[in-house]
This record gives sequence, structure tokens and C-alpha cells, in this order.
Amino acid sequence: MAKIIYSKNGNVVVGKDGKRRVKSLSITEAPASIQYLWDQAHSFGANIVRVRADKNRFGNDTGRTFNSFHHNKVSMYRQKEWVHPDNALYFAKKIPLTKVNKGMQILEVYSNIDVQDSLETVSAIRYYAETSFFERLWNRIRYGTPMSITS
Repeated sequence: MAKIIYSKNGNVVVGKDGKRRVKSLSITEAPASIQYLWDQAHSFGANIVRVRADKNRFGNDTGRTFNSFHHNKVSMYRQKEWVHPDNALYFAKKIPLTKVNKGMQILEVYSNIDVQDSLETVSAIRYYAETSFFERLWNRIRYGTPMSITS
């Protein structure tokens, strides 16, 4: 299984030997299904999305820079509203992520990705991250929707 990394514009590095090495492909070069996954994550406000090949991970984490959401093979990282300047991250440009480099920056997938399953997981993460406890309780009573992403 090959790992494929997509970024906004792609990143090609020329080594000391003069050979060009692709570090990431431009998202415009990705198949339409991968671009749709990118768009869904972008509309959630994610900056980095990682779809693993094997390992499952569950839960939410809060770090100094990102809030992360993990379910099954998908991990989504969304930058906090306010980040201390000492903790600012940079993607390619020497401008902090909070200034110009907003939105999706990196999508890491494997060649055997199940895009439909990943899209459903992104949708579930969005639902549980963006709805309050009371909204989920109401939806549970009215529609039978699970209260948490793991149930």
C-alpha cells in the first residue's frame, strides 16, 4: 500500500543529486472522489486529514494548536480559533496558518482507501463536533440517531 499525500499546490523538492522528488501532489491531480473528500473536510474547517490503512483510532484530543477528531481510520485536525504566536504552525509559506493558510492543507491517504467509508466517517465527525448534547438528545428521541459517534 502506497501512502499518497495531497496538498493545495503540491510540493516537489529537488535533491542534491538533481533529481526531483514529489513530497505531495496537488489536490487538483487527485481523483474526483478524493477531491470530494477534501471539500467535505474543508467545509468542516479541517486543516489536516489522515486516513490510515490499518490502525483504528477513536476519541477527541485538544492540543495547543489543534483540536483533533479520530474515528476508525480517519483523523481530522482543525486549528483552534486562537493560537498563541509561539505555537503558530506554518505550511509552506512563512505565514502562520491562522493568517493566510486557512482551510485544508494536507490530505494523507493510502492507495487502497475506501472513499465512501471515509466520507461517512467525516460526516459523522462533523455531526458530533458541530451539534450540542441537547440537539443530539432530541435527534435520539425523535429519529433514533445515536448519541455518540461510537454507539
